[in-house]
Amino acid sequence: MAEIQVEIDGRKYRMACEDGQEGHVRSLADRFSGYVEGLKSEFGQVGDVRLTVMAALTVMDDLKALEDELKDAKSALDQLSTKSNKLIADRDQLEENFANQVVMIAERVETLAKQLELDAEQDEQK
Repeated sequence: MAEIQVEIDGRKYRMACEDGQEGHVRSLADRFSGYVEGLKSEFGQVGDVRLTVMAALTVMDDLKALEDELKDAKSALDQLSTKSNKLIADRDQLEENFANQVVMIAERVETLAKQLELDAEQDEQK
């Protein structure tokens, strides 16, 4: 387990994290500190705890918006998948119908060819 030091709103905090995750945790702390700094510049110094809670709520609001977007994207993807599956089924049905028509035409051509042969034989016999 690694220990690192992060800075949020000018204050340093010692944190433990998994080995190899130090950069990631620092990046998260920097992002959160950016939220705190943004609120601080907007509302002024309103107290450390209140500022931290406001930043946390802002982060959670952003997370909720992203979750909603992801839910909408998944729903749209599901609808596209359903439409795609229907199109594939329709295509398969059309291919089957086409193949059946080709078989019917081939049988008809074969019947006509036999009829022509019979007619030719009958003409020869005359």
